[in-house]
Amino acid sequence: MYQQCGLTLLELLIVIAVVAITVTMGAPGIISAFQSQYVKGASENTYMLFGYARSTAISNGADMTLDIVDGTNWCIGVSDAGACDCSVVNSCLVDGVERVERAADYPNVQMSNVTFVGSQSVIDGQRGMAVGNAGSLEFTRNNDNLRVVLSNLARPRICLVGGDVRGYPAC
Repeated sequence: MYQQCGLTLLELLIVIAVVAITVTMGAPGIISAFQSQYVKGASENTYMLFGYARSTAISNGADMTLDIVDGTNWCIGVSDAGACDCSVVNSCLVDGVERVERAADYPNVQMSNVTFVGSQSVIDGQRGMAVGNAGSLEFTRNNDNLRVVLSNLARPRICLVGGDVRGYPAC
């Protein structure tokens, strides 16, 4: 007896058509999820940079300075040697290592609404506080908008201003 094994051309074409339709319908959702990850990444890395500055200030017993430049070519830097300019390479150093987040790492993410006085903040090395130096900033890409807040206690937090980024409380 003859047994047939394998797929016919018609069966293969039907499977390819079903896969193509599924991918076509799912692609916009996947693209949107990737785009919101840029805003989420910029916010979470800024959150971690603020936390790093606080913990380093406390452990070293020295003030840490945050430098913030907003706009489309934004950057955020931390320095243990006083004021720095995060837009200049190797200006913001902690123990000789550059500590900077830059817009180039997050395509089309913009920083705006910076409320830090003079676009800087100092975290006290004695208590790890940012009294008088607290503030916030927002990261935006398309409709996704997250705010990173640094409190007077120098504790960062992230909240959702608008968009479809999941996992954060509303501001």
